[in-house]
Amino acid sequence: MRADMAPALANGPTVIPTDMPTSNRPMNMGQSMNDNTSRLDGIAKITGSAKYSSDMLLPNSVFARFIRCPFGAANLQSVDDSEARRVPGVIDIEITPKECQYNGQPVGHVVGESPMAVNRALQALKLSWKKQAVKTTIADSVKVEMPRGDVGGADVTVAAVYSTPVQTHSSLETHGGVVDHRGDKATVYASTQGTFSVRDGFGDALNLKSSDFEVVCEYIGGGFGSKLGGPGKELMLAARLSQKYNRPAYVMCNRAEEHLDTGNRPSSVTSVRIGLKKDGSFVGGEVRTWGGVGVANGGGGCNVPSGRYTLPNIDKKHEDVSFNAGGPRAFRAPGRPQGAFAEELMLDEAAAAIGMDPLALKRALASDDVYREMIDTGAKLIGWSERKANGSQKSVMRTGFGMGLAGWGSASPGGNAEVVIHPDGSVECRTGTQDIGTGQRTTMGICAADTIGIPLSLVTVKIGRSTLPPGPGSGGSVTSPTTAPTMMNAAAQARDKLFEVLAKQSGDNAADFSMKDGAVLRRGEKFASWKDACAKLPADGVMASASGGDRGKGDSQGVQFVKVVVDCETGIVYPKHVIAIQSCGRVICRKTAESQIIGGVIQGLSYGMFENKILDRNVGAMVNPNFEWYKILGPCEMPHIEPVLWRGGGPDGQTGVKALGEPPTIPTSGALACAVFNAIGAPVRHLPLTPDKVLAALEGAKS
Repeated sequence: MRADMAPALANGPTVIPTDMPTSNRPMNMGQSMNDNTSRLDGIAKITGSAKYSSDMLLPNSVFARFIRCPFGAANLQSVDDSEARRVPGVIDIEITPKECQYNGQPVGHVVGESPMAVNRALQALKLSWKKQAVKTTIADSVKVEMPRGDVGGADVTVAAVYSTPVQTHSSLETHGGVVDHRGDKATVYASTQGTFSVRDGFGDALNLKSSDFEVVCEYIGGGFGSKLGGPGKELMLAARLSQKYNRPAYVMCNRAEEHLDTGNRPSSVTSVRIGLKKDGSFVGGEVRTWGGVGVANGGGGCNVPSGRYTLPNIDKKHEDVSFNAGGPRAFRAPGRPQGAFAEELMLDEAAAAIGMDPLALKRALASDDVYREMIDTGAKLIGWSERKANGSQKSVMRTGFGMGLAGWGSASPGGNAEVVIHPDGSVECRTGTQDIGTGQRTTMGICAADTIGIPLSLVTVKIGRSTLPPGPGSGGSVTSPTTAPTMMNAAAQARDKLFEVLAKQSGDNAADFSMKDGAVLRRGEKFASWKDACAKLPADGVMASASGGDRGKGDSQGVQFVKVVVDCETGIVYPKHVIAIQSCGRVICRKTAESQIIGGVIQGLSYGMFENKILDRNVGAMVNPNFEWYKILGPCEMPHIEPVLWRGGGPDGQTGVKALGEPPTIPTSGALACAVFNAIGAPVRHLPLTPDKVLAALEGAKS
């Protein structure tokens, strides 16, 4: 903590410093609109003054939780709720017997005066279930066969099967929210990635017009795609209960429910048969993929071939496979990490088969020169020249290198934004778009301040309410590409309106005015300080609203390099160093952009090393619905991660705001698997790369 901040924090609310330079990652200096700003809400979050939906414990609230099926498939045959209803504080119990198809499927709910009363009632319920036969994996429903695609003319053929597990979103804040229905008005505190999809998704559930209730989501504890698509069953229940009891209703999932019934990244199986010549030229082949979608009928796509490599003449077939588990929801770069894992390791195996450095093969097959420039840069930063041939090391601790590519499209500017300049010189920028933890509040402030030409400390950002100008949901990396140009547009219009006021009063033309170093210039000479200029505004200041803006130029491409050390006696993989080069158009805020990239790498490593939703093959129940046995990457496993903000073509080459949320998590698990392959000389084709699989691969290599 900076020394000048401590006294202010000790005395309560403070003016948050916005200029906090860092000497970390000097290669990214000068690559963004704003290098030094830290999150505007950082202090609010670490001191607890930021209130999330789960913090909204309103007076006189009722609390509710769902009653859920404990098995993968079962019929609820009888209910004895007499003891549960006698638990002090229980208000009501509703149960609808049904035939359940997955562990966690709701059959009813308990309402109580407190969370304790609800939890005790759930434990006192006596439900009689008749278990049914279950299917818990893709292999339970389909026979995975090797494809027979045409590889005529190939010198080498690679045939292999790769698989990835179910990954749950593991957001810090669970799903749900609070509804405070007051008869003719209501407030909805939602943990959501879409302020306006929640507002529009209630339909008649609140029995109110949209103008009679407000959705509030100023602080969101993550979502990764799972909180898109409207209110969800938790908020719909809260809406019904709040209206019924005329009291605030609180419905939040616990961690186990989060693993069971709030979506996931579906499992996948990829079967390949490809052929290539000894010089690395690709002949063709066939790829078959299966996506494990639980009880859903779709959503299991697996993006291989990805298009990031030039792989001609490949036939692709895909099938979604249902079984007894919760269905998928959108998950950061849907379908991409699964496909990238298979594609990157497949190409490394192909390179090994022809005796070629995988970097040279991937460089040759990369779909454009931007990737090749990134590959050359990343190879130097990671020290690829120190890489030894696959399996050539004989020591216990063996070092490996791997790499992979990322890419993502980008949305066009849209949504709405407002900027108000007040007579005291303060500025408000307004958008109803939510901040799911990625820094939307900060980037909106920077866009307004930078466009007007004033210090960020003069700007107040208002976001995350349905009564503010509408914006997009935070999914598919659309938030910044959509809203940043719009906010800049609104800020430019507000600044120009100030100039028009000054011109009218001074008898000049508005075009004579400009901004420099926080002061207003007239024909290039200082006219007034910002504060003095704003003092000439009418009492209500000037306001501008905008929809859309300049799309600009740029792209979202990336390359990641991973260096690992593998303990060949224990099978434990130690990631040591990750280089993550990423373009995202014009970078608004250096620190939040770096944070996005680092977060994507962490999530990718976690997917590659640990995460796996495990279902009991006999009864279909999840055996690890917690963070003790469903492990995610922790501080002890964290490598040194270097995000590199790529501005190919210089500042003039990247002028638009482009996607950044999705791409950094795409290639990580594939690059990790390639590094392990390099270290031990045998591919581990099934995620996560747990010690048993590494040791089995080593034994296989010996034989």
